Amino acid sequence: KVVGGKVKKPGKRGRKPAKIDLKAKLERSRQSARECRARKKLRYQYLEELVSSRERAICALREELEMDIDARAATKAVL
Repeated sequence: KVVGGKVKKPGKRGRKPAKIDLKAKLERSRQSARECRARKKLRYQYLEELVSSRERAICALREELEMDIDARAATKAVL
């Protein structure tokens, strides 16, 4: 049989899926879902910690900026 310029052999089409125990398949699916949720939880914890550390850094930089502005104002007042 010729389809689209390619010769196709008659008979089976592709692989037939192996007969898998339905209970085992469901258990693997549940396990995969549990692992996915655990990875997601870790990812969100990491991101929350990252945001928190960046917010602390921003606050520290703002305080430093305020001190620099106050120091410049005091220097101008003396001059």
